[in-house]
Amino acid sequence: MPVGSKNDTSGAMRNADEQQAERLHRFAHDLRNRLAAIQQVLHLVQDPPEGMGPGELMEFGEQQYFKAMRDVEDLLDEFSVDRTYRLTEPGQVDLAGIVPGAIRTMDHRTKRKEQRVLFTGKGEFSVRGDPRILTELVSALLSNASKFSPKGGPITIHLTRSSGMIKLSVRDEGIGLDEADSSMVFHRYAWLKGKSTDGEAQGRSTLARAREWAKAHGGELSVHSSGIGKGTTFTLDLPAWEDPR
Repeated sequence: MPVGSKNDTSGAMRNADEQQAERLHRFAHDLRNRLAAIQQVLHLVQDPPEGMGPGELMEFGEQQYFKAMRDVEDLLDEFSVDRTYRLTEPGQVDLAGIVPGAIRTMDHRTKRKEQRVLFTGKGEFSVRGDPRILTELVSALLSNASKFSPKGGPITIHLTRSSGMIKLSVRDEGIGLDEADSSMVFHRYAWLKGKSTDGEAQGRSTLARAREWAKAHGGELSVHSSGIGKGTTFTLDLPAWEDPR
């Protein structure tokens, strides 16, 4: 069969391989540049050049790290790598029962910053899911609230039930989000303008995973902020448990 005939796929496969190789070459080049920039920061941070403080250097290095991780995510998306989280053996989980455990998990952070965590919501709030993953999800929201709240700031976790849905909200009175940051907060390793209040690492992949966990449970995770300095509320909506019998 002549190469390039209608039924010959070797040419198309070769072109695809060449395109992927070119994409990997560009990715490797960009990644090396970002790693080199981080290495330079490490060398300079103890003896900053004139006119540049250690804080500016560290922020530049952190920004390069975020861009490198974002490049990795983009590459995985381009290659259609499936990273969807799937529940294995979901069962009945009472959200009201796992919240105290999530609060205890974050005690080391909230107590260090003298933050008050208030949990409200009486009754049973059962959903279908994985208790370990749901605990991690709530812990992630509480960790984020603590990270971007001031020392002594309040954090409120509230549970309600309406129209067959369980709603869990985590509210902080911290730095807030503008419209641009709100649109990017669930993107893995997005570089947002808002900074943590006590020098904590940004770690902007946790909220993206939390949203994936919510979707795996048939729910949704959303965010609302009235603007910079006006706090932030993350809301987890999950279908209420229905007895299959």
